Amino acid sequence: LKVLRVRSWGDVTIDDWEGSKSRVIELHGETGVAEVLVDVTEQSSAPSTLDIYDFGSEWPSAIRVAIVTGDATREDQEFLENVAMNRACPMRTVDGAEEALDWLRNGPD
Repeated sequence: LKVLRVRSWGDVTIDDWEGSKSRVIELHGETGVAEVLVDVTEQSSAPSTLDIYDFGSEWPSAIRVAIVTGDATREDQEFLENVAMNRACPMRTVDGAEEALDWLRNGPD
């Protein structure tokens, strides 16, 4: 399985998220890889609820994302998943990398 990996830690802003999204879209275009594993287990903050909503609303539906969550931002990541999934963008929050890879391998439920 070819997977793009993103790791986020510390205090994170919407600019950080947007920069990561731009890079993922760029790499998707260059490589055709459409699966992304995002590790936010060490992230201590997340953007505002409105920023998360806008970010999830604009996520490209061709790119599947599994987010390994940490305790500090779990609710924010679950909200992001909900927003994206309501727009038919495949995104899932999970508790560990193995669960993330399994979901990416086997497709949406």
